[in-house]
Amino acid sequence: MTAIFVSVKPEETRMGLVFDSKLRDFAVERRGEGNLVGNIYRGRVSNVVPGIQAAFIDLNVGKNGFLTLHKQDRLTEGQMLLVQVVKDCRGTKGPGVTRNVTLPGRYIVLEPFGNRISLSRKITCKSLRTRLRTLVQKSLPEGMGVVIRTAAAKAAAEEIENDLRQLLASWQVLLRRSKVGRGPQLLYRELDLSIRMIRDYVTKDVQKIIVDDEATYHTVEELLQDMGLTEIRTEWYQEKEDLFTHYGLNEEIASISDRVVPLPGGGSLVFDYTEAMTVIDVNSGHYSTGSDREETSLATNREAALEIARQLRLRDIGGIIVADFIDMERKEEQEEILDLLRREFAMDRMKPRVMGMTALNLVEMTRMKARRNLFGTVYTTCPMCQGSGRVESPETVYVEIRRRLRSLYLDHAMARSLVLSVHPLVEEWIRIHGMKDMEQEFGAKIRLVSNPSLAVGVFTLLNAPDGD
Repeated sequence: MTAIFVSVKPEETRMGLVFDSKLRDFAVERRGEGNLVGNIYRGRVSNVVPGIQAAFIDLNVGKNGFLTLHKQDRLTEGQMLLVQVVKDCRGTKGPGVTRNVTLPGRYIVLEPFGNRISLSRKITCKSLRTRLRTLVQKSLPEGMGVVIRTAAAKAAAEEIENDLRQLLASWQVLLRRSKVGRGPQLLYRELDLSIRMIRDYVTKDVQKIIVDDEATYHTVEELLQDMGLTEIRTEWYQEKEDLFTHYGLNEEIASISDRVVPLPGGGSLVFDYTEAMTVIDVNSGHYSTGSDREETSLATNREAALEIARQLRLRDIGGIIVADFIDMERKEEQEEILDLLRREFAMDRMKPRVMGMTALNLVEMTRMKARRNLFGTVYTTCPMCQGSGRVESPETVYVEIRRRLRSLYLDHAMARSLVLSVHPLVEEWIRIHGMKDMEQEFGAKIRLVSNPSLAVGVFTLLNAPDGD
């Protein structure tokens, strides 16, 4: 069974899609965040940088948008143009923008500056593809393009035509707004998560949608009715307990941030993140299925491929991804794993691609980046380790303290009665392993103080007050 859970609170909206009792998609959108992806702006060219074939566009959002230029593009500073955000801000980088503006609908994505009719690759029936292409071609103005979405495969002709008419009307309104006023201006805002969820996730395979907010519940009901999806059951959850807690999904959500992900047979995936890519290591662990090493490796790799596809969606990992599978010597086994990944990726809206497998059984993949992923929304860089995932060991801090004391006593800068403040972990280690040696070396009386407000690698040394 497929169900969608939507929790709407003043501070955030959360959406989870559950398939066969397992969380398949999860998204969080915070109220205070500048979620810009999908927004269309009238922007001003701030400056053009030919050396990197790019221009920076003032959108009046705090950071200039980054526009990649093609050889035929000729822009000048101060020029006004329509752009759409395709990537949210990341760190010091501004949003990524494009001039290939699109307006997404339920069944159609309108490309006002396009020139062709494209269809979802998931629509495989040739006669259906021909019928859909012919249907849209009748109503599409010359000089425009569309992408026919997967949902159109099961829609009535009238529903598709209405969707296209609404998108064309929205485009005309947007154009009129673009001619009013001066300077950078927001012309079109992407829908909230709860509404995008209906547009992008709901298919006839979804049996029910459970919402904990009354206004959103009624909006969802109306949208489903307008889309002719009245067979999908909607529920307004009114209990005091958190929606995701009530349905037992919190544990799965909490595990999304785990570095190690267990596999059913005893193996595991280990996720590591760098600026340039995500690296996934496949470990066999104590996998017990299979009579020999080769069979065990293949069984683990099969489970790993399925879980990698799921985790990329759950964590919304984009960019370059490299997975280190357990060695497979036979070509047909390698192809089986690659085919399994491709089949699972076919259900992912961010269009992952499997680039191939190297001689070392490394599988190279890419996945589109757009919005801030879950980690960017929920987490921030650790002030202790600065994102490295490591801090100094207590022994390392102790060694540095002794090194510092030698220098201070050499300069006669410290008394023989001291107060040493350290992190609790360091305090415990020094008290057990190093206090006696340190006092003997310096002939000092040292009062050790545990201070949880200090970072692990930080300590303070003070002369003790008289009589202390």
